[in-house]
Amino acid sequence: MEILGGTGPSLLTGDIVLTDDNKSVSDTNEKSKNNTLWSDLALRAVSGVVLAIAASAVTWWGGVAFAVFFGIVTLLIFKEWVAIVGEQPYGIPALLGFGALLTSLIGLLIGAWQAALVVPFFGAGFLFLVRCSYLSARWCGFGVLYAASFGLAILILRSDPVYGFAAIVILFALVWGTDIAAYFTGKSLGGPKLWPRVSPKKTWSGSVGGLVLGTGLALLVAKVLGIDPTVKLTLMLGGLSILSQAGDLAESHMKRLFNVKDSSNLIPGHGGVMDRVDGLLVAVVFAALFGSIFGDIRSVATGFLIW
Repeated sequence: MEILGGTGPSLLTGDIVLTDDNKSVSDTNEKSKNNTLWSDLALRAVSGVVLAIAASAVTWWGGVAFAVFFGIVTLLIFKEWVAIVGEQPYGIPALLGFGALLTSLIGLLIGAWQAALVVPFFGAGFLFLVRCSYLSARWCGFGVLYAASFGLAILILRSDPVYGFAAIVILFALVWGTDIAAYFTGKSLGGPKLWPRVSPKKTWSGSVGGLVLGTGLALLVAKVLGIDPTVKLTLMLGGLSILSQAGDLAESHMKRLFNVKDSSNLIPGHGGVMDRVDGLLVAVVFAALFGSIFGDIRSVATGFLIW
């Protein structure tokens, strides 16, 4: 750098003038930052595409392939939850949780759906009441209910022989569309932050953009699959889009409670499984709950889409 008034420091002003060398370093740093950003975005995109293809493929196949794939996802959700709350991965609370989840999922697959719905509550209740001498055990109880709600809801929806496939694909389109649209809309428009203390990068413009475009994409997919995009369906999908964003924020809030950035580093560019399915989890659970009002246990997807 060049100092005003000669080669030594100016005793009168102390002013500093940047030379071309300094500007060159600044430009290099900026380019490096941009290259890193694009590199991370590319890695994120590739990982996202691979996951989308895998999830779509098993959804198409259904049956055992679907059950195994999302059964593993369910167990990974709980595994990451255990790590976030600081519990030992093979401690008694974790093993009890895994046991409850496996028993519940297997029970659903063999047709004992009443037992499948009850077992997670027994597992969580044990962790709440019997092993309540320390906090992380109780948090593991919440984790059992969180993971089980996803695994049971998505398997029940897909098991509908008429609209199971359509329901899952529409929910994928809704949540993925909401997530992607919110990201790029927020980047483009900026504006006030949605909840800066929990998720500093999310904006209101991104949230609204995700709601509109994600719902629009889901309706388009529904139309392609032969489902009439009624006003009722539009309002319901819009509500699920909002709930999926709330699920994303809730998971971010939980991680901040435990000073954790990502649920794990399992997925390149994305973090962990919880980081990827937080919004989908909430949307799937509420879709299944809504569908159960208008359909029985074997037609929950029909109740969700046709009413």
